[in-house]
Amino acid sequence: MNGCSGKKHSHLEAYVKKCFLGAVFMGVGLSASPVQAASNDVWIYDSIMLLAKEGYMDMPEKPLNAYSKKELGQMVAQALLEFEKNRTGSLADEYGRISRLLVVDEVQLKLAKEQEREAESRIKSARSKAAKDTEMYVRRSMQGQNRLEVMQPLKEKSDSSLRKIEQASRDYAQAKSRVEQRAKMLDYVRKRQQDLLTGLSGTGQTSGSDVQISATSGYGESTVAGGYNGSVVPSSVLDTVGRLRAEFLPELEENGSLDSMNARQQLESNMPVEDVPDQQLKLDAEVRYDVRYARGAYDSGNKQRARVRLYPDYNIDNNWHAIGMLEWEKAFTGNKDDKDGRLKLDRYYLSGNVGLVHMDFGAFGSTMAEGNIYDSKFMGGRLQAGNPVKYTLEYGKAAVDGMDKSYDFTISYQDAVYGVDGGYYHFKYKDGKNQNIYMANYHHNIGLLDVGAMLLHGRDSGHSGKTGYVFTLGYTPQNSWQPYTFSSWLKYYYQPQSTYIRHTMNGMADVMQPYGGFKGWGIGINYSLPDAWTLGLEFYRLQDLDYGRRSNTIWFAVTKSFQNYHE
Repeated sequence: MNGCSGKKHSHLEAYVKKCFLGAVFMGVGLSASPVQAASNDVWIYDSIMLLAKEGYMDMPEKPLNAYSKKELGQMVAQALLEFEKNRTGSLADEYGRISRLLVVDEVQLKLAKEQEREAESRIKSARSKAAKDTEMYVRRSMQGQNRLEVMQPLKEKSDSSLRKIEQASRDYAQAKSRVEQRAKMLDYVRKRQQDLLTGLSGTGQTSGSDVQISATSGYGESTVAGGYNGSVVPSSVLDTVGRLRAEFLPELEENGSLDSMNARQQLESNMPVEDVPDQQLKLDAEVRYDVRYARGAYDSGNKQRARVRLYPDYNIDNNWHAIGMLEWEKAFTGNKDDKDGRLKLDRYYLSGNVGLVHMDFGAFGSTMAEGNIYDSKFMGGRLQAGNPVKYTLEYGKAAVDGMDKSYDFTISYQDAVYGVDGGYYHFKYKDGKNQNIYMANYHHNIGLLDVGAMLLHGRDSGHSGKTGYVFTLGYTPQNSWQPYTFSSWLKYYYQPQSTYIRHTMNGMADVMQPYGGFKGWGIGINYSLPDAWTLGLEFYRLQDLDYGRRSNTIWFAVTKSFQNYHE
């Protein structure tokens, strides 16, 4: 037996319908017992055998006139089911693909028209200038001013203008040809889409395999005498290419021919495309409630608070952005500062590129050495450049009481498996004291885990340098943003006072800084929920380096994020 091979045969549709009508006992004169091949039954047997040979049903094991009417009906039902599955499934898939191609072609045509308008504008300008320069050269020549010092500059100017009009004309011809070609291709895709929709609805049949390709009839008809349509390729050839492109869409898409053709046309075009700006104002928002509870020698960090942050990003010219952060914080228990319950503009800066350098100017966030040195507002400028080795320079002032100026320089390299960082950080206080910190960092990916080791050497004015370190074991899957997934980290710290300014952790590191610094370990877990909700839990067990006094801290937060755009 052949079995059902899943072949598509749209030209059999009418024939199958006849089989179906005959097999549902409507006037074919078949009895419930084995039948004889009456003359009006022959077409039924022929149709069933044809469907079996085409692979829409199993080949009968005995002569058809030996089957009952019910058994014949089951055969036809099997064939119809397989036929409909192949017809609607394959046609629907192709309709989806052709609809996607339609969107791409519409965009390509739109951009090609923009290039044509730009080329037309250029050719008008070049024509005017060429006519003016050439007229000046010819006029002076006819006036008998043939001295070399007069005529040579005029001739060079005329020749240059004529070369420009030649190039502009070439660009315009190519742009116009691309528009006409894209328009023709788009027309074929639209017609193919309509044919597929007609086939799906069962109201007609206009399969490309049933239509003869012609350069002078149907929707492949040439519109210009002589068979050319504004292109160096005859319209008959363009018609054929367009029809084959729409007809063989799955095969062309699979082997990458469509992408290659689009890329080639884009590379050949030297006309600019209008720069369409991204959404001008993007707004991210974050609402968070967090609780910090500390036990031990340092328990002044207990606090409950609600915090709302708004992050506006205004696109000025599709390069420079005006970015800010508005913050409102309300403490329910624990220490309150003078900004408690008040809205404040905490970050405000310009961000954009100048050549290969990315620049930030204003009050922006700075995370130094993964936050192990400093994590807060920085007022000044930041320059970043380089790939794959990235260089970063910050100059200005860290937001710390008594700070005069700060600057730092870091170099980083990130590979697919490992990353290396190094940096120098300088802080000068208003009382004349200086603090210099050197950092070296290495992290390596091991399967699902990331292992890191950071070395920090800090030196205060008038004191010998001290060295600290941070070891990290992290788990951050690529889809950690999806609901019901989590990321986590485990760290061990040993950081003398001179190795940090304002630590990123939610533990008591900053409280212990006047007492020589701290050492100990911390663990954190983040869990993502639907609708941009996130749960965070952190625990720290630390002790100061001068007296060995301990403090245990647990921190919990629930966060809801919002945005007015879609990535």
